[in-house]
Amino acid sequence: MSRNESKGGPTVSTCLLVAGTPDAVRLADAIVDRFGGGVRVELVFVGVAAMPSNRRVTVSGIGLPSEDSALVAWTRTGDLVIDGLDPFDLPAIRRLTAATEAAGCPRLPFRSRMWERHPLDRWVEVRDLAGAVKAIPSVARIALLSLPRAQISAFEQVGGLRFPVRLPAAVPAPAWTLPPRFPQVLAPAPTSLARECHILRETKAQAVVMRATGALDDGILVAAARSFDLPVVMIRRPIDRKDRAARSITAALEWLEHAVKPGPRGSVSRETDRV
Repeated sequence: MSRNESKGGPTVSTCLLVAGTPDAVRLADAIVDRFGGGVRVELVFVGVAAMPSNRRVTVSGIGLPSEDSALVAWTRTGDLVIDGLDPFDLPAIRRLTAATEAAGCPRLPFRSRMWERHPLDRWVEVRDLAGAVKAIPSVARIALLSLPRAQISAFEQVGGLRFPVRLPAAVPAPAWTLPPRFPQVLAPAPTSLARECHILRETKAQAVVMRATGALDDGILVAAARSFDLPVVMIRRPIDRKDRAARSITAALEWLEHAVKPGPRGSVSRETDRV
């Protein structure tokens, strides 16, 4: 029985959607479009700036509760959880997984499908951020960084290179402590191939450094680099073989269609890893 079912009224299920990527925010819009008032979506942002376009999506917070006990209690406020965290944010993924298991709450991991490498792509694949820092001096003298802000400072140790930094929004001067060879380059959403090509042209980038997120917006930058025949230092996505995720919005909606059907809560939970 849904926590939001009123006596004699229609059943309304509450979906807690943790969004760490723009694709997860798009999923929130798609859920409301598909289910209307039958599913109440509470969206929590974790490191993403995109906003839902549908006003029926409730934005309930920024960041997960810091205490594990509070996180478990929070998952119990919903009927199910969709884990749309950044696939590189392993600590948060592990915390949310443990919390939903402790709460007995159905959880669906939602991770964008990886890009298929085009024959013209020039990827220099590395295991992690340290690998990217080590590889870039042999690849280019000017490299566009399309990475989380917290990871940019790792490239300060690479002397003599210029690193334009692609950002969704400007960072005020007091908070931007990097040297002048790390200029900010604004790329607010929604992006486009023409805009990404303009950025590469204006920055005179000879390479791009990014993560293999599989996200739609990042894929446009991959296509732009391909059109300029630029190498991309690509940080591989961590693989968690236990995290059997929905790889598309369509797959996530199909899981939700099944999950919100009336029935014992436990039976729904057992289906969550079969997407």
